[in-house]
Amino acid sequence: MLRKILIFLALAIPFFGLSMLLTGPPPQPSEDELPWNVEVLDGGNSSVFGVTLEHTPLNELRDRLRLFPSLGLFVSPNGDRRLEAYFGSVKLGPFETNLLARLMADEDTLDAMVARSVNDKPMPSGARRLELSEQDTRRALELPVAELSYVPRARYDEQTVLERFGREPQKLLMDDGRQYYLYPDTGVAILLTARGRDTLHFISPRNFDDLRARIEEGESLQRPLP
Repeated sequence: MLRKILIFLALAIPFFGLSMLLTGPPPQPSEDELPWNVEVLDGGNSSVFGVTLEHTPLNELRDRLRLFPSLGLFVSPNGDRRLEAYFGSVKLGPFETNLLARLMADEDTLDAMVARSVNDKPMPSGARRLELSEQDTRRALELPVAELSYVPRARYDEQTVLERFGREPQKLLMDDGRQYYLYPDTGVAILLTARGRDTLHFISPRNFDDLRARIEEGESLQRPLP
């Protein structure tokens, strides 16, 4: 029996070695698939995951991820509106994540989408989720991605954040225990929370003051996922 095992190993090891030689080592993740690789561009924009914020249309992100997003127009109780595209369970590099894109749309476009919406669903937050018409779904795919929320399956901690994103963040502690790590120079805001999932949010650095103001006024980067 032992002799048979040794013969098998003698035959198998060269075979698997040749297989590794032919196929090569496992592919390494592309640099633009890692959340801490943010490229700051001239004009105050940035690029992450191959998306140039405020320029790359949603349909390019859809093609890159090979997944059609769930689209929704959210209307808050105070009348604020945001058009979002949700990509569930995608893999970027070695990491499993959910990705949420906030789209750029002017007031006239939003007014028209509200008027043509085909469903109105109340949300636990008090906001309403409007379902887009077929016409507006096609229109949404042409709109630029303004902001991205990256919701990893893995948990982050302070040490990971400091090592990967920079050791001198601005810190913001909310009354409910939510902890934000803010990086204005790269347009990154990271929410660590004991409840729910952590969130990494990306916005053009030139608009970071607006994001910080939204957070301080009570907007959470956490979104209820569909």
